Amino acid sequence: MFRLFAVVLVIGAFVGALYFSGDALEAWESPKPDTVAMPKQPKPKRHPKAKRHARPAKPAQPVKHVSHTKPSWLVELGAVCRQGKRESASIPQASTPQEIPGILKQVIRLNKRMNLKTADLVSRSRNSAAAARLRNLYAQDEVLLQRILNAAEQGRYQRLQALARSLLAVAKAENTVFAQLGARACTVSPDDLQL
Repeated sequence: MFRLFAVVLVIGAFVGALYFSGDALEAWESPKPDTVAMPKQPKPKRHPKAKRHARPAKPAQPVKHVSHTKPSWLVELGAVCRQGKRESASIPQASTPQEIPGILKQVIRLNKRMNLKTADLVSRSRNSAAAARLRNLYAQDEVLLQRILNAAEQGRYQRLQALARSLLAVAKAENTVFAQLGARACTVSPDDLQL
C-alpha cells in the first residue's frame, strides 16, 4: 500500500539522480525557448434571454435513513493510510545524489511498517483473495525498493528508471486492490502513478 506514496519519493530521487549525473548519462536536454503568454481573447457578448418564471417547488419526499456505516477495519485502514501520507510528506527530497540512499532507507522503513499495518487490517476484512493479493504485491514492492536502494548506493542511476517503472506497475496493482476494497484514503490518482 504505502509504496503508492513512496513511489513519488523514489521517482523524485531518480529525477534528482538524472539531474546530478546528467553529464555521465548524457541526459541533458537542449534548452527550450521560453513560451510567450498569449493575451486572452475577449468573450463574445451574450444576448439577454427571456425571463423565466420560477416553477413551484415539488413537495419534499420523506428522507429514508440508510445506514452507511463502514466496517471498523475499513475505518482503521483509512486512518493508517492518512497517517502514512502525512509521514511520507515529511520525508525530504534529495538535493544531491549522496542523499538519495539515506532518503530511500527512510522510505523503506516507513513502507515496511505501513505494509504490515495495512495487510493486517485487510486480513480482517474476511476477503482472503484481496488480502493474499496485497501481501504478494507488498513482497514485490519491498524487493523492488531494496533493489532501488542498492542501485542508488552503487551509483548505478541508469538502473533506477527500469526499477521505478516496475515499482509503478506494482503500485498500480495495489491501488486497484484498495479501490476494490473501497479504501479511498489508500488510493491515489492514476496521474500520480506516471513516470
